[in-house]
Amino acid sequence: MKQVKRVLTAAFVILDIILITGGYDEHSKMYRWIGHPLADIMTNIAHVIGGPNGIGWAIIIITAILRLVLLPFFLNQQVNTTINQIKMQTLKPEIDKLQALSRKAGTTAEQQKASMAMMSLYRENDVSVIGGISFLTMAMQLPVFSGLYSAILHAPALKGASFLGFNLSHPQIVFAIIAGLVYLIQAWLAMQHMPEEQKKTSAAMMFISPIMIFGFAMIASGAIGLYFVVGGLFALIQTLIQHFQRPGLEKRVALEFKIKKTADDLMSETAKPAVKKQTTDDMTTKDKQSKRNGKPRNAGKQQR
Repeated sequence: MKQVKRVLTAAFVILDIILITGGYDEHSKMYRWIGHPLADIMTNIAHVIGGPNGIGWAIIIITAILRLVLLPFFLNQQVNTTINQIKMQTLKPEIDKLQALSRKAGTTAEQQKASMAMMSLYRENDVSVIGGISFLTMAMQLPVFSGLYSAILHAPALKGASFLGFNLSHPQIVFAIIAGLVYLIQAWLAMQHMPEEQKKTSAAMMFISPIMIFGFAMIASGAIGLYFVVGGLFALIQTLIQHFQRPGLEKRVALEFKIKKTADDLMSETAKPAVKKQTTDDMTTKDKQSKRNGKPRNAGKQQR
C-alpha cells in the first residue's frame, strides 16, 4: 500500500509541475486538459438549470461536487494531523529536555548527540516531524482546484452572466467580504486547540490567508469570488468536523499512545557506543605497550 501511495504521489507531483509551469491562460495545458472540460460541464449544468442564475448555480454545484469527492481525503488527513499534534503535546516534556541539552552543549559532538536523540525520539514513538501531512492529498487537490479556477476564469458562458443580480464578469465586493469572513472564522476556529506558544507564532500566518483571499476576490471577477465563498464554506465545515472530533481523538491517544523511549533513554543509548569504543581503544593501547616491553599481558598469569 505504501508503495502504491508513493507512486501515486510521484505521478501527481509530475502532473502538477507540468500543469503549473504552463500558466493559466486559455492556451495553457491547465485549461486545455482540465479547465476546458470542467467549463463544458459547468455550461451544461447551467443549461439544465436555466434562467439568469443558471451559471452561478453551476459554479456552486461543480465546486461542491469536487469538494465532496475530495472531502474523505481531507478528513483523513485532518485526523492524522490532529493525532500527530496530540502526540507531540504528550512528548513535549521530552522534546523540551533534548532542546535544553542541545542549547547547553559545549561541543559540536554533544549537539549532534542531542539532534540524533531528537530524531530517534520522533521515530521510536511513531510521531511525524511533518505533522501527519499527506503529500498525496496535497498533490492531488492542486490540479483539481486549479483546473476549476481556470474553467471559471475563461468559461465563455460567464460573459455577461449574473447571479442574484450580481454581474459575474466584474469584481463583487459582497462576495469578497463573505469569502474573507468565512476564511477568517475558519482560521480562528483552527487555532482554538493550539498550545498558547504555538498560537503566538502561528497567528500571523493563519490570518494572512483570509486577507489574501479577500484582496484577490476584490480584484477578480464575481465568478471567482463566488468560487471562493463556496470553497470557504467547505473549508469551514472541515474545520468544524475537526473541532468536534478533537475530544474523541484526545481520548484515543491517551489510551493507545505510550512513550516507548524517553529523552534520557535515547541520550544514554547514544553515549554507549562511545564508551565501548573507548574501552576497546584502551585495551589495544595496553596490548601495544605490553609488546613494546617484550612481555605479553598474560605472561605473569601463565608463569604462575
